[in-house]
Amino acid sequence: LEDFKKRGKEGLSKFYRNSEFPDPSKIPIPRRELLEGKGYLLSRFLQISRGCPFNCSFCSVSRFFGKRYRFRPIKDVIEELKGMIGKSLRTRFVGFLDDNIVGNVSYAKKLFRALIPYKVLWAGQSSINIAHDDELLELAAKSGCKGLFIGFESISEKSLGEANKLQNKISFYEKAVKKIHQFGIFIEGAFIFGFDHDDKNIFRRTVKFIERVKLDAVQFTILTPLPGTKLYEKLERERRILDRDWSNYDFTHVVFRPKLMSPEELTEGLRWAYRRIYSLPSIFKRLAGSFSGGRWKYLGPVFALNLGYRRTFKGMKAITANSPSKR
Repeated sequence: LEDFKKRGKEGLSKFYRNSEFPDPSKIPIPRRELLEGKGYLLSRFLQISRGCPFNCSFCSVSRFFGKRYRFRPIKDVIEELKGMIGKSLRTRFVGFLDDNIVGNVSYAKKLFRALIPYKVLWAGQSSINIAHDDELLELAAKSGCKGLFIGFESISEKSLGEANKLQNKISFYEKAVKKIHQFGIFIEGAFIFGFDHDDKNIFRRTVKFIERVKLDAVQFTILTPLPGTKLYEKLERERRILDRDWSNYDFTHVVFRPKLMSPEELTEGLRWAYRRIYSLPSIFKRLAGSFSGGRWKYLGPVFALNLGYRRTFKGMKAITANSPSKR
């Protein structure tokens, strides 16, 4: 602002960077009343932390927010929450936008205990590590957790190693899903296709796993080398990047040359996986397990979520039609 005041637009630098990451404890509570009645979905969401101690090769979070986990004071979170919730089911729901709400276990337990008196219903993102700590999982459930978005990423040990996602252990996946479900928590699992160890069989193997463990909802994406990540640097060195149009870096387009399949095969595999997992037989098969842990009470919204994804991904062919692999 000072540069603009002194010299106008001509005085602005191309980039401005902080010498250190902002302190989340200094983030003011947003004036949500300005959004009331205007239909903004994000008025039901809040963020309590930034940073990630993990260093997955494809992920931009640690590069963008740093590796040190930083969080807001719990009293500030509760104060913001009190201004968001009401008595109706709709106004009791909140979503946490944190990349990993259990990134600091001690903080997460304190937060969940503080949430219990407010009888909120919430969903957020978590690492699969939450299933290693029964007390943490129980507190999450008691605090109103009804859904977790979890990055499984791959069912291939080699691909997880390639991604440096060493905290994920495939041998624990099925047990983790079962345990989280027993606490009445739905799971939306995220999987990435296109690692160097992925061949054309990865799509069927992944879908088979998802249907066997009965994940409630699923997100598939194509491996995307976001600038600044280790993945981008690797593919740049290997001269495998096919497209520099950043609008195609949306996780549905193939912008690099895969190793064990063609770009076209990767694109078609993504389409097939979405069509299969959101077919009506697959939806019913996966949600048939929703009667454990009292999850049946919220089966309606989860079923509607699946139908919404089904409508969206019926158009997957159109979404990926302009992939650089097709040009």
